[in-house]
Amino acid sequence: MAETTTGTNITNTNSGVIGRISSVFSNVKRLSADPAIQKSMPLAFGVIVTFVGIIIFFMMQKPEMTTLFSSLSESEKSQVFQTLKQNGVDVSLNPATGEVIVPLDEFHNAKMLLASQGLPSSVPDGYSSLTDMPMGTSRSVEAVKIKQTLESELSRSINYISGVSSARVHLAIPEKTVFARETALPSASVFVRLSSGRSLGRQQIQAIVHLVASSVPNLPSENVTVVDQFGELLSKPKTDSNTSASEEQIIQQMKLGEIYRARVLSLLTPLIGAGNVKAEINVDMNFTKKEITEELVDPEGNAIRSEQNSIDETGDAEARGIPGALSNQPPLTPDLKKQAPAAAGAGGNLKSRSQSSVKNYEVSKKVETTVAQVGQITRIKAAVVLREKKILAEDGSASFEKVDKAKLKEIQSLVKEAVGFDENRGDSITVTSSPFIDTMEPVSIPWYESATVKELAKQAGVVLIFAIITFGALLPLLRRVIVPASMTTGGPGAFDDEGDDDLDKVEVQEGDSLEDIKAKLKPKKAAISAEMLDTANTYDDKVAVIRMIVGDQAGRVSNVFKNMMQDKPVEE
Repeated sequence: MAETTTGTNITNTNSGVIGRISSVFSNVKRLSADPAIQKSMPLAFGVIVTFVGIIIFFMMQKPEMTTLFSSLSESEKSQVFQTLKQNGVDVSLNPATGEVIVPLDEFHNAKMLLASQGLPSSVPDGYSSLTDMPMGTSRSVEAVKIKQTLESELSRSINYISGVSSARVHLAIPEKTVFARETALPSASVFVRLSSGRSLGRQQIQAIVHLVASSVPNLPSENVTVVDQFGELLSKPKTDSNTSASEEQIIQQMKLGEIYRARVLSLLTPLIGAGNVKAEINVDMNFTKKEITEELVDPEGNAIRSEQNSIDETGDAEARGIPGALSNQPPLTPDLKKQAPAAAGAGGNLKSRSQSSVKNYEVSKKVETTVAQVGQITRIKAAVVLREKKILAEDGSASFEKVDKAKLKEIQSLVKEAVGFDENRGDSITVTSSPFIDTMEPVSIPWYESATVKELAKQAGVVLIFAIITFGALLPLLRRVIVPASMTTGGPGAFDDEGDDDLDKVEVQEGDSLEDIKAKLKPKKAAISAEMLDTANTYDDKVAVIRMIVGDQAGRVSNVFKNMMQDKPVEE
């Protein structure tokens, strides 16, 4: 019995589902047979085709392409193409020229992407322009071509230096003439674009200067100028000693500060942990040169260096011998005696006598030259920040625990010993604690300023314009061109006045009689609508309107009654 009941339920369920499906199909068939639906189907089909065409148009439309780089070698072109493809850029090759092309709206993004990868890393070959020089070229044009070739080759050579992204060389070579006694020397200027975060050292700059000077005849290295993309003069002249000294002093200060900072970090990292301490140290130095020369004399420390004594005496000598010429002549051999001979007889007369004594003493003295230390540390300032401990509560809120003052004082003492703290010199050490931010908070952009919303608004505007054109211009045109379905099906009394829907409806005013309504319908020849029943005032007027509707649209009324009779169940 249960099985029979179950089978009956299943049968009833299936019959109910089949009945619902058949009712749905019957409703769809009835709607499709409705003349209004049949009339509007061509219009709906046209609208659907229009929107599908618009969607296909936007899908098949390709963005405008532009050339990214020209005159690249095949190897450089391959690297550029692969890099852009890997980063999702719609890159392709121009089938006519073979150049790399990208969409116009992605041009600058592709440039920045390739610049971050250091591409392209070379410039076109300079000697290739000489092969295109025609025969019969004038001397001036030939000189300009040769100069451009030399500039391109020098740019290509400089571009291979580490840290240089691109380079350009400009040469100023004066023309040789026999009418001038002195000719101007050539000069050159080099523009280098450095890679992000890179800088050229002094030796690299000098290498660029000597490379250019050695490539051009009679070009002195002093006439070569090197400038970077920030407008900074890299090749400073040798006579500018003050600038060079200032740069060296700043570099020395920075190096010494980094040394002290490394000491502090290496000392505190095992105690605090990696990433939990930050330190910055500023070192003030005095680079003033001072030279002192001092000469000291010891008055007590002296010694006799030399002594000289002299005595001068003059007098009248006593006459001796035989008077005559021969007796007055001096002897042939002088008789030198150490002691004066004793006077014999009366003796000579003494006229004058002088005596002098000279003594030279050596005085003890000391000369000292003192040169003060160059780059003497005048003051050290250090700042150390420790990470505060993060504590998570049960409700998920975070709080930070301050570092103990005793711990801060201990770390301050360690830092003082590490940097050589001197209170008399004015040194200062600051140690504090603070919470560290691990991740940067992203910048929120309003939704109406996002690129997606702007693009959607742009597309919606285009679709709206097409819709306005479609419904404003094409729809009235389709209404006039498409033939209504009721006129093609035929049949007596079948919708003869459906084509006059565009005519004005006759409005029944309050107090209008049946004769007035007929008078209005005759000149207008308008169809009578069912809305007139609502506007009729009296019962007689409503009956008159129904009669007129039955008289004008007898076929429709008969179809309505026929459908009503078919839907009505037959009573047994």
